[in-house]
Amino acid sequence: MLNSLHAQQIFDRGYEMCANALFSLSVVLRFIGSEERAQEVDTLVDTQIDQTLEEIRKESLRLKEVAEGNGIETAIGYTSAKTIDVQITSPRSIKYLAIIREFDAMMTHLDALWLSCVISDSQYARGVYEWKRRILRLAGQIRQLATRAVLAARRKETGGVIAEGEQLPALGNGELEKGGTAEASSQTG
Repeated sequence: MLNSLHAQQIFDRGYEMCANALFSLSVVLRFIGSEERAQEVDTLVDTQIDQTLEEIRKESLRLKEVAEGNGIETAIGYTSAKTIDVQITSPRSIKYLAIIREFDAMMTHLDALWLSCVISDSQYARGVYEWKRRILRLAGQIRQLATRAVLAARRKETGGVIAEGEQLPALGNGELEKGGTAEASSQTG
């Protein structure tokens, strides 16, 4: 169940894309690539997901404390709550769903502050926009990382032969081509 329209929009726009990419990382990459390389990508994705989840929890707690400090009840009801059907493709897709659910919970605090005139319309709009953009960007980054990892594994599997006209996206920080993480690449170069 997602209460806020904004969480519903994130789910509709980003969950399936992210879940499919996470499936590619958990299953497809291991099938066509090496386990070592798959674990490197897993670590990058886990770090991104865990960091976003932690930051949204901190922001939700901060907003709750602001509301309580102003004597505002944050247990508000929504008229357009929506039950969602979720296809769980991997353990990481559950974690991405947790981000969306935490965002939904955070929205109750933000909505309560806005409806009580503690924050302005522009503060509300900016906060919603920034979090939605960040969560959807995470889904896009995961999809891009999965695509690059699978393409790199296929390229390695075929000995670097690429079909005529096929273009591979550039790898960010060389993390997959060099066989290390972005952190290791920046330490060596």
